[in-house]
Formats: sequence, C-alpha cells, structure tokens
Amino acid sequence: MNTKRIWRRDIEEKRDGLRVPAGFYAVEVTEGARYLRRVANMSGDGLLIESPLADEKPGQTVDLELPRGDGETPLRVQGEVVYVKGDGRVGVRVTSAPLPVETLGGPEAL
Repeated sequence: MNTKRIWRRDIEEKRDGLRVPAGFYAVEVTEGARYLRRVANMSGDGLLIESPLADEKPGQTVDLELPRGDGETPLRVQGEVVYVKGDGRVGVRVTSAPLPVETLGGPEAL
C-alpha cells in the first residue's frame, strides 16, 4: 500500500491572545451608512466577521461599533482587513486599542 506523507513547515500563530467564539452583531460604519456584520469569533487583537457580499479588500480600513454586554455605549474600533474568503468570512486585525473580549457582546442599537 502506498501512502503519501505531507510535510508542513511549522506555521507560527500570528494571534496574540486566545480566540473566543462569538455570536453577536457589530455595525460597520462607512461614509455615514451603517451595515450589520456578524462577529463569529474574536481575540484581543482581531475579529472574524461575516460579510454577505464579501466586498472588502485586504488592506482596507474598517470602522466598527461593537456592543458591550453591560449595556454601555458601544465600543468603536478601527481595524484593517487581513483576508477575505469567498464564503463571506473576513479577518480583521484591530489597529486601535486591544479588545476587552470579556465585556463584548449583546444587542446592538441601530
């Protein structure tokens, strides 16, 4: 029996902190318009959002409002699109202050 062995280089994890599953909506603010984006998971330095049209481009700057679980004013963050998948998953690296992961989530006012 012949088998193939695949050798991979060790790939260094770029994420600084632990990735946490999420299931809430953020609002992307673009030129005065507001678009809902579902947050699938997050870490202190990034987010995985679901964008139905997947029209973002790597390197693009995005402004997001993230709801806080304690009902306070939404957290405004800025990030850079790192990758866009064909199924609408968009990786965003946060370029503003690190995310307070434990306090995020909940309903978002439109």
